[in-house]
Amino acid sequence: MLKMKIAKIAGIAVGATVAFGAFVPMAGAVTVAELQAQVNALMAQLAALQGSSAVSTSAAVTSDLTVGSSGAQVSALQGALVAQGHLVMPAGVATGYFGSLTKSAVQKWQAANGVSATGYFGPLSRAKYNASAPAVTAPVSTVGISTPGVEGTIAVSVNPSPAAGTKLYEGEQKKQILGLKLEAKASDIKVERIKIDLDSVTNTGDNLTYTKIASKIYVMDGSTVLASADLNSTTVVKDGSDYFITLSGFGYVVPANSTKVLYIALDAKASWDSAYDNDSWSLGIPANGLRGIDGVGVNEYGPSTAFSREFTSAADLVDSATLAVSLNSASPETNQVICKSGTDTNDCDLLELVKVDFKAEKDNVTLTDLVVDLVRTNNATPATTNVATTTVAYLYDGSTLIGSASVAGTSATVSGATFADIDYVIPRDTTKTLSVKVDVRTAQLASDTYAADIDTADVTAENSAGTAITESGTAQGKTLTIRKVGPQVTLVSKSIVGPATPQNNGVTTNVSTSTLTATFNIKIKAVGGVLSLGSAASSTPLFASSTASFKVYRNGSYDALISAGATSTAYTIPNGCGANGTNTCDLADGAEVTVPVTFLIIGRTVGGVTLTTGSVYSVGLEGITWFNATTGSSQTTTFMAGLTDWRTADVSFP
Repeated sequence: MLKMKIAKIAGIAVGATVAFGAFVPMAGAVTVAELQAQVNALMAQLAALQGSSAVSTSAAVTSDLTVGSSGAQVSALQGALVAQGHLVMPAGVATGYFGSLTKSAVQKWQAANGVSATGYFGPLSRAKYNASAPAVTAPVSTVGISTPGVEGTIAVSVNPSPAAGTKLYEGEQKKQILGLKLEAKASDIKVERIKIDLDSVTNTGDNLTYTKIASKIYVMDGSTVLASADLNSTTVVKDGSDYFITLSGFGYVVPANSTKVLYIALDAKASWDSAYDNDSWSLGIPANGLRGIDGVGVNEYGPSTAFSREFTSAADLVDSATLAVSLNSASPETNQVICKSGTDTNDCDLLELVKVDFKAEKDNVTLTDLVVDLVRTNNATPATTNVATTTVAYLYDGSTLIGSASVAGTSATVSGATFADIDYVIPRDTTKTLSVKVDVRTAQLASDTYAADIDTADVTAENSAGTAITESGTAQGKTLTIRKVGPQVTLVSKSIVGPATPQNNGVTTNVSTSTLTATFNIKIKAVGGVLSLGSAASSTPLFASSTASFKVYRNGSYDALISAGATSTAYTIPNGCGANGTNTCDLADGAEVTVPVTFLIIGRTVGGVTLTTGSVYSVGLEGITWFNATTGSSQTTTFMAGLTDWRTADVSFP
């Protein structure tokens, strides 16, 4: 129904404007003035149905107008062109800016009125127009504004970021040069036009900005492009000695009483003469170069004073290429690995030690050589026995093998693998993740540990021109404990409960003693053989009854003063672990149980001394004790020692 009504009104308006456009009264018809009044009334109804306001404009045009002109004079001309049927303003396009649509309409008007149809509204056109121009009412769209009928203003200022001196490299795209901080007051402001001043600071001739350095310009909301235009002689307008380009039609709404930042960005030309390397340029916003519309359809302008931001045309982008190295978030965590996935029962094939991110910036980067440092410890007694070894390392991109290298040792604990001539290409502004894997052989019951790391000195890379580049960052992998048999230990849950009653309870004799209870649920799976787990009454309990299996942290640091006499441990191994004597059970290979264990701290030492008050405490699980049912050799698993993931939250105590 609404569309039909709009169409009907628009049809009447067009019919009226056709009659009016000839400026010839019809016999027995209304006068020209009456026709114009009807047109204005119909246009007002149309604007109301379309969610628009209407702005009255002056009839006479007193200045020359051309592409890039703006203001009330342009609005007046556009209103007349609309009324005479030469111009149709698309939805969302506001009046007040002389663009390509207005130029085309001016050419039509000039052709109809005996003036050379150049599209430039100069003295001849003004004289012809002002002799018979009527007053008109031009519609201004307020669609998208949530504060209709509310007047507002907009404050426009330069944003601190990007800072002055930003480098624009050859071939760089969407490089943000100038930030505009926009503050809407009282009403939403819909920004519809930004006029930008192109300036050459170092060289004579502002036109060099677009003829030598930049090829395209953007208005951006973060990474979102709102409007863009090629920089060339048809889009850039010279006004005096200055060169301007105007981006319009994007209708970006700044909500009332809020601040937004828009950015002016450039595409650099693919190349330029080296004479322009390290020259200075600027992008600026002239006074009133930004136009927006408030809730009543009134144009609001800013800034009150022009501002600009300088930038530098740098050398080839490839010359600034860098490679950043960092640990990938999915890199293996500190853990215990039971080696039975290889060619033998005590081997691990392709054990992943670390995932590393390589980020290329400003150019395609080729990773030519990579050194991976390996650090190993052996807990066998003596240390020369029961040693797990690795002789080959691999570098993978997902499931694709990039290269392999022999592991060469510099000592019993330190070794490394050098991946030479891998020539792995990382595309510009892209991050690639590579995995370092090793084959582990002859793992033993006693544990070995492995850790891999990469630092800047380990990386050799070059840009697309074959020139060595600057690398930065490191990737330190976590430590993995290696065994041929043992438990896979998983933390299911952890919690801590503070005292319900404060210590001392308000008295000085027969005082109460607070307690703090930490609870852990630990899943234990036997891998590689049968494991024997001791009960709390065993001589080798699964969780020691003292602080050997737990540590108390006060204000984030280990507190060794809380003695074993002020703590206690309680747990029961559930069904699923078969009895093996009075105080021991056997967990079959592949079987698993989840054991709840509590650790209690008393707020006083056994001597009655109160623990430190005004502190927060947490409890960390440090390890478990077990032994292989075949060998009977007692072992401990302590990979979780000191890890915050295995530590409870902090609570006030006592």
